[in-house]
Amino acid sequence: MRQRCVSLSTWMLGFLAAIQSVQATVHTASGSTDQRQSNASVDASSHVHESDSTMWTGWLADASTMLDPSGWSLAEKLLFCAVIIIAMEILQFITAHLGAWLRLDTIPVRGKHLDEFSSTDHVFVTISKIQTGPFVYFLLSYWMSEQNILWSLQDATLANVILPVPLMFIVFDFFYTIMHWALHIKAVYGFIHKHHHHQKAPSRAVVDAVNVHPVEFILGEYNHLWTMYLIATCLEMPIHILGALIFVASGGILAGLNHTRYDVEIKFFGINLYDSKAHDVHHRIPQSNYGQYTVFWDWVFGTFRPYNGKDRVNPASQLDPATGKTKKNE
Repeated sequence: MRQRCVSLSTWMLGFLAAIQSVQATVHTASGSTDQRQSNASVDASSHVHESDSTMWTGWLADASTMLDPSGWSLAEKLLFCAVIIIAMEILQFITAHLGAWLRLDTIPVRGKHLDEFSSTDHVFVTISKIQTGPFVYFLLSYWMSEQNILWSLQDATLANVILPVPLMFIVFDFFYTIMHWALHIKAVYGFIHKHHHHQKAPSRAVVDAVNVHPVEFILGEYNHLWTMYLIATCLEMPIHILGALIFVASGGILAGLNHTRYDVEIKFFGINLYDSKAHDVHHRIPQSNYGQYTVFWDWVFGTFRPYNGKDRVNPASQLDPATGKTKKNE
């Protein structure tokens, strides 16, 4: 694993450079198309577009001023953190019920479910929620200060909205997989990550996802910021704010779904991009499936373990839908 991490780091840099070239090509093609369309427009349409442009520019300028954290008072910062905590509760509600709304199949419980939270569990979950406010504050500060994070809707293209999203997930999981593996090293495991694995069969969505040691929460959350810094700042690849928001919001949903009993798969032309069962395997068999959103890097590093639907299932260990707790304890 250590040797692969070193060699693949070099490969990763080459991969990012290649993606950067593709993005530049798409951006150039998109710009050329826009120019041809603009030249074909009639004068009347140009006047309308100019008026719309002025309106959007003014609106975005006001929005940017309002969203710039550098000018916020202490009260506004505290209010912002409170809004983020409320948003987390909304995210928890959505991810916890999404499977039922979509009538998805469930994953049988094979590990021991943590029916009751200890005081430590409650404290760690609360700390994680509180930490989310400052994290989003720093993330917003970065978005406002980085010139390659684009805010104007007129600048939105396929190259800077859609293309960066899968790239950000790949880069994020490259570092997350290595970090997660490191937290399972015997000398470190008991101090930080062991707490999260008290839950062998996650079911509470975001609540189980953020039931981690505060250090682990920081490492995981700020990896999002690190990912965008590498792509937008180091590689100077433009990312539209819409693409950044899609990455962060969908990441939160997928991380929450990883900690439910719902069987969620996202496939693209037959390729399995995301599978909640992979993380369920990790909670039962910790030395496998270290990735957060995809098992691509687990496959590369040789730590991928497929879900086996034929593994033994104890009917008495299944959860009661009404209580969310193990039936045998009811």
